[in-house]
Amino acid sequence: MELFLIILIAFTVAVLFSMLGLGGAIIYTPLFILLGLHPLTAIPMALLLNTITTASASITYLRHKMVDMKIAYPIISTSIPGAYLGSYLSGKVDTHILILLLSVILFLTCMRLLFFSNAGFPAISGKKKLLTGAGAGFIIGAVSALVGIGGGSFIVPLLLVLGLETKNATATSAFIITFMALAGFIGHIGFRYEQLDMELLLYAGAAAFIGAQTGSRVMFRRVSSETINRIFAIVLLLVAVKLISGAL
Repeated sequence: MELFLIILIAFTVAVLFSMLGLGGAIIYTPLFILLGLHPLTAIPMALLLNTITTASASITYLRHKMVDMKIAYPIISTSIPGAYLGSYLSGKVDTHILILLLSVILFLTCMRLLFFSNAGFPAISGKKKLLTGAGAGFIIGAVSALVGIGGGSFIVPLLLVLGLETKNATATSAFIITFMALAGFIGHIGFRYEQLDMELLLYAGAAAFIGAQTGSRVMFRRVSSETINRIFAIVLLLVAVKLISGAL
């Protein structure tokens, strides 16, 4: 039953999140924890599924030339060492603190989606683009690997600030997160804080790949995602409340 639920979660989350330029780790991690997985098992598992989801979606986005490589590369170059640092720190922090930190991030993301998703972003131009992108990439990479959130909820707004259109920001975010999440996963595996169920990962990974292909193709044809944003926000809020109640 647990295997079926995880496969179903992987497919469904991949469909929805690939449409938003996200990998889904921000929901994979808390749901896996609620299913009984240890946080240090749930986090790398979520990061790997995140990688598969965004890589699958990126295939579609790259084919349609929707990814801004000039902005993506500086962010990727700093997010990778940031993710490696975050994966190292995750094994040094008490798991209750990790869960509470994850809950806070879920809540903040929920508030942004519900009340600020349509807010305008002051665009940055010139050399500040590279510096802002690189600096933010390192911080987002570290936080994403620390608590297993993927980072897309922060990368998309960052790309909007850097001047990208919504559609291109979504596609570029997926491309960036592929490398960021993979670096976090490799870091967790390297430090070997917890053992992973490879058979479970195989099935869930296949479901995530298929789901992301489905979602990215839908996004290319239909850009509007306000309804998905609001549903996603409500789910995040419910999960955050459940996590906090269980951790306290």
